Amino acid sequence: MNKNDILDNLKKYHLDNQDFIIIGSAALVLNGIKETCHDIDIAVTKECNNYLLKNFECTFEKEIDGYKVYFINDVINFSTHYYGNFKGTKIDNYLVQTPEEVLELKRNLNREKDRKDIKLIINHLNTLNMNSLALAYLGDAVYELYIRKYLTIKGNFKVKDLQTMAISYVSAKAQSNFLDKMINNNFLTECELDIVKRGKNHKVLSHPKNTSIITYKKATGLEALLGYLELKNDKPRIKEIMKYIVGD
Repeated sequence: MNKNDILDNLKKYHLDNQDFIIIGSAALVLNGIKETCHDIDIAVTKECNNYLLKNFECTFEKEIDGYKVYFINDVINFSTHYYGNFKGTKIDNYLVQTPEEVLELKRNLNREKDRKDIKLIINHLNTLNMNSLALAYLGDAVYELYIRKYLTIKGNFKVKDLQTMAISYVSAKAQSNFLDKMINNNFLTECELDIVKRGKNHKVLSHPKNTSIITYKKATGLEALLGYLELKNDKPRIKEIMKYIVGD
């Protein structure tokens, strides 16, 4: 299941978003660290546990540390175990384990499949901790290449015209405005917002005289996000962001 599959499946059960937290591999998918998972693990309150047992055909799977684990249609895997153990973060209005919390859980379980996920999480966290300006340096190239491709295939324009048209997309002011629009419309995930924030907060030694420091930092934040996604090879998400920017 990909991210959309996970969200679509959860909606079927009409759960109160405050009564469960998405954990494990499904959390990694929602955090953009894995592309797919086999099922959806959720830690639930006692009330939510009782609701599911009463209203759906549930199959007992196993018992862990005295907590019973159940399956619904081999898709939803739920238990009261772990509920309240993790703070989590909000993604698409659902409470989801953070990468650091999944890492803690996976290390404790330490199964073969967990060890594979551990490597993915560590690579993700190492990328997050990379110098934001280095990410922005890469992201600037990703952004400009996409805009150049977009304008080139849009019509048979002269190079001079293409350069003029590109300014409305690649200037710091334009990038700052696009970022504000995405943030105001809740288009970015919590993880992506964190990367943007790191890029914005990075110390700037100099910036173009015709651009305010705030505008320049916002543009840097957007570029850092694109650089991060490029290093993760998350082409689909880069495409989503750039399509949102060009409106096409």
